[in-house]
Amino acid sequence: MTQSVSSPTHPAFETFSSTFRGTLIRRGEAGYDGARAVWNAAADDLRPALIARPQDAAGVAQAVRHAVAQGLPLAVRGGGHSPAGFGTVQDGLVIDLRGMKGLQIDPASRHVRLEPGLTWGEVAGALQVHGLAITAGDVAAVGVGGLTQGGGIGWFVRQYGLAVDRLRAAELVTARGDLLRVSETEHPEVFWALRGAGANLGVITALEFESHPAGLIYGGLLAFAADEPAEAARLMGDFARLALQAPDALTMQGVFMAAPPAPFVPPHLVGTTIFAVFSCYSGELGGAPAAFAPLRALGHAAIDLTGPMPYPALFEMTAEAAMGGFRHAIRSGFLPELTPGALLALGHEIQVMQPGMIVQLRPLGGQLARVPDSATAFSHRRAPFLLMVSQAVPDASLDDLAWATTERLWAPFAAQSSGLYGNFVGERDREPARAAFTARTLERVARIKAGLDPDNVFSRTVNVRPAVPELVGR
Repeated sequence: MTQSVSSPTHPAFETFSSTFRGTLIRRGEAGYDGARAVWNAAADDLRPALIARPQDAAGVAQAVRHAVAQGLPLAVRGGGHSPAGFGTVQDGLVIDLRGMKGLQIDPASRHVRLEPGLTWGEVAGALQVHGLAITAGDVAAVGVGGLTQGGGIGWFVRQYGLAVDRLRAAELVTARGDLLRVSETEHPEVFWALRGAGANLGVITALEFESHPAGLIYGGLLAFAADEPAEAARLMGDFARLALQAPDALTMQGVFMAAPPAPFVPPHLVGTTIFAVFSCYSGELGGAPAAFAPLRALGHAAIDLTGPMPYPALFEMTAEAAMGGFRHAIRSGFLPELTPGALLALGHEIQVMQPGMIVQLRPLGGQLARVPDSATAFSHRRAPFLLMVSQAVPDASLDDLAWATTERLWAPFAAQSSGLYGNFVGERDREPARAAFTARTLERVARIKAGLDPDNVFSRTVNVRPAVPELVGR
C-alpha cells in the first residue's frame, strides 16, 4: 500500500513538518474537524489530508511547494465563506490563513496594509478608531483576501467603488513558491488580473489599500410588510428604481425574508414575509433625511432601525448571515433590469418563506460603474443589479428541498441573468468563469495565469485554465 504523504513517517512529510513555519493538522488528529469546517456545511463531505496554518508568507510558500511536489490538490482558506466551498478540498492540502492577521494603518496617508487572515469586521473595527474604512464586506466574518480577489462589493460600493478599486498593491505566493509584489508599476498585468480573478494566480499574503473616510454613517434597517404578491412586486420594483436614483453616498440592499422572532419585530409580523432594506449612507449626516425621504415614501415601515451609527455597527444587523453549520443552496446573477412579470412571479413564490430563505437585491451603479471596464479583471461594472436567492438548511436530508426552493425562486430571473459575481458562485454553477468574466477578460487572465501557474495548481476557485480560455468544473 502506498504511504500517504501526510503520514508522519513519510520522508517528504517529515522534511516538511520539521521546517514548516506554522502548525499542521492531519486528518484524524484532535481539532481536525473544527479546522476543516467552512461556512457552507454542504462542503463537509470534502476531507483534506492536511491543513497547514502558516505564520507568514514564507510558511505559505513552504506549503505551496509541498503540495506541488507531492501532487496534492490545493485549496486556500481565509474567511471560509465561499458558497461553493472553495476553501477546502478532498484528499489535498488546505492552506489556512487565519493565523496571519498583521494590520498596519497610517492615518495621515490613509494607507492600510492587511494580512489575509483578517476578517472585514476586524478591519472595520480597527479603522473606525481613525474615522476610516475600506469599501468591502457586508458580513463581519468574511475574509479580507477572498472577497477582494473577487472584486469586493460592499457597503460603500456606490460612493467608493469595489474593494479592488481601493487596492494599491498586493503580495502573493505563486505556484512555484515565489513571493511576488504587484502594483500598477510592479508586474502590472498580474495586478490587473488579481483585481477580479486573483484566486487563480496564487496565495495573497498581504494587501495594501487606500482607505476612505467613514466615521459615523446613517443607516440600518427599514422593513415593510410584503404579505401580498402585488405589494411585494411593487416594493422591490420601486425600491430598485429609487436606489439607482439615490445619491452615490447611499448604498442599499433589499431582502425578502421571513420576519424573525426578534424583540424589534411586532408580534403580528413574526413569520410573515417582509421586505427589509439595509442601508449605509456615508455622506454628511445632515444630508441623510433628504436621501432617505424617497425610501420612506415606499410605504408604512413596520420596522425602523435607522439612524446615525459607527460603520462597524452595521455588521450586527448581518450577523445571522455569518453563522456556520448550515448547508446553503445558492443561485445568483447580475441583471440588466427587473421586469414586472418576473417581480410578480417572485411575489407569488415568497408568500410562504421558510427560515433560512432569502432573496437579496443589490442595486449597483455609482462609482462602481464609472471605472473603465478595462481597469481590472472584474467584468460587470455596468450591471445595475445583482440578485441572489438562497435557502439554508441544517441537515443533508434537506438538500433536495433546499435546491428545489432556490431554483423556484430563481426561475423568474434565470433568462435575464447576464453574468456571475465570482464571490457568489455556488456549488451547482457550471462553467462559472464563462459567466464571471467577459471573453476578452477570460483570455487575458488565461495568458497571465500561464506565466504564473502553467499546471493550474490554483484550480479551487472560479477557475480559468492557463493560456486556454476554457473552464474547469468543480
